[in-house]
Amino acid sequence: MALRADARRNLARVLEVAGECFAERGLDVSVDEIARRAGVGHGTVFRRFPTKDALVAAVLREQLREVVAFAREALERPDAGPAFEAFFRHIAASYEQNRCLIEGVDLVAGTPEKEELVANVRELVARAQAAGELRRDVSGDDVLTLVPTAARFPEIVLDGLRAGK
Repeated sequence: MALRADARRNLARVLEVAGECFAERGLDVSVDEIARRAGVGHGTVFRRFPTKDALVAAVLREQLREVVAFAREALERPDAGPAFEAFFRHIAASYEQNRCLIEGVDLVAGTPEKEELVANVRELVARAQAAGELRRDVSGDDVLTLVPTAARFPEIVLDGLRAGK
């Protein structure tokens, strides 16, 4: 059943505000605060998201879709090394600006968004390695593990990932 127009607006507002709150304060923010800031009742949030984890996962899936879109664009670039570095800087900046990505990423394990991100990162890494731009002893999974550290020190991490010249 399709949502009424007001319900769609409320849902969009809840997701927007929840994303802002989780980005700013991490997962400690309460559903009551999100509802208050979104201008909806507590019950409105829980009708759509039966648990706080469900709300966090919905926010994260949307944020991952944005990161995946950037990864797809990077995969379309012919210059594998710079494309990988641009993507890596982008995802590191996303993590730096959004505590929820670091604290809640386990809640989206196995989702299509997370699986697509992993596949795209693996391909970006393989392309950069084939171009001689990235160390051969690093996997896509290693790169994703390094992202939270790279959020604070992207250039240092990139320096460590580059192939020796």
